[in-house]
Amino acid sequence: MTRKKLLEKLRSVIHINGHIFGISVGNGMTTEYALEGNVDLLLTMNAGRFRQMGQSAFNAFMGYSNTNQLVLDFATKEVFPLAKDAPIICGIFMQDPCIHLYDYIKKIKEYGFSGIINYPTVSCIDGDFRNALENNNLGFEKEVEGIRIAHFLDLFTIAYASNLDQAIQMVSAGADAICLHLGITGGGLCGANKVISLENAIQITNTIFNKIDEINPDVIKLVCSGPIQTPIDAHTLYQNTKCQGFLAGSAIERLPVERTMLNTIKAFKSPGDFNEENIISKVLNGAGRDVDYAQFMIEYIEKNYSKPIRMKELSYITHVSAPRLSVLFKEKTNMSFTQYLIDYRMNIACNYLRNSNKQMKEVSILVGYEDYSQFAKMFKKKYKMTPQDYKSLNSSD
Repeated sequence: MTRKKLLEKLRSVIHINGHIFGISVGNGMTTEYALEGNVDLLLTMNAGRFRQMGQSAFNAFMGYSNTNQLVLDFATKEVFPLAKDAPIICGIFMQDPCIHLYDYIKKIKEYGFSGIINYPTVSCIDGDFRNALENNNLGFEKEVEGIRIAHFLDLFTIAYASNLDQAIQMVSAGADAICLHLGITGGGLCGANKVISLENAIQITNTIFNKIDEINPDVIKLVCSGPIQTPIDAHTLYQNTKCQGFLAGSAIERLPVERTMLNTIKAFKSPGDFNEENIISKVLNGAGRDVDYAQFMIEYIEKNYSKPIRMKELSYITHVSAPRLSVLFKEKTNMSFTQYLIDYRMNIACNYLRNSNKQMKEVSILVGYEDYSQFAKMFKKKYKMTPQDYKSLNSSD
């Protein structure tokens, strides 16, 4: 697909739908399903291949393979045969010392790619290592040069940028789209442990996209990664910024697969309740869009209070970020998730202490506390007396 035709298509989609959606695919299977979902852009980048190996996208930044050859191999063997007329964007490691940048980008066009994107990108690297890269002509300017060359060759260009200065450089180089990279995607088994909040992402995105519009309002404005793990997260960006689209990698190829496989395995191993009207069953079966997540957490606590319950695990099950779940829960209950869980367990403990002859340690375990001293501490904090005193007082009544 030519650059002119692709730009016309994307701008039409933005006009009608409000935003576009691109997926970084790592093999033929995800390509096929992406096309079935009517995705707007297919991106072939080495991070996608590492995801298919069960590895973190962090591996994309390391010298574990010939990045450009890796992308070329799986793109031509697995993506192109299925893509038909779909636009394919090639991720190019611009700092590769084994390529002549102009000749390589020209070769990419001859293969039939509709465009390029600068990935892996040093824009995500900072500190002393970044300074060393820049001092040895292996820095961000190489990526700016690549986008400039691709624009000259009339290829569609998406430019990753992590800050305002980088975005301005890429707009000046002729980038058709700027994708604000918000950091490695969090969540799941191998996501980043620390990501910026959605609130910070909105603030950063507005600052950069407002400036881009001052320079060239025709540039398509995209975001990716960081705190955006779910459609809800993406729509929050759409509603509060000038963002016109989202490029997904882990949010499509990794997180849903992890969730589905783990929940399916648990379902096969468990003789549990699979009533389709049960809110927990709905979430486990992936029908989360129409689910009251706060109610799900309440019912999950009711059924599982005797087991360890962690917000991170509920986030993983629901595919909704932990901060978002916390906000939804507090809006519904007027208390934090942690406090609600403690109160619920303590109420159950009181019932056992009043109406049974169970030992203190046994009650502690039944309400989710393997450590009796921790249970006693939480009980005393709430009721201003020890569990034993509570039982004795109740008995004397």
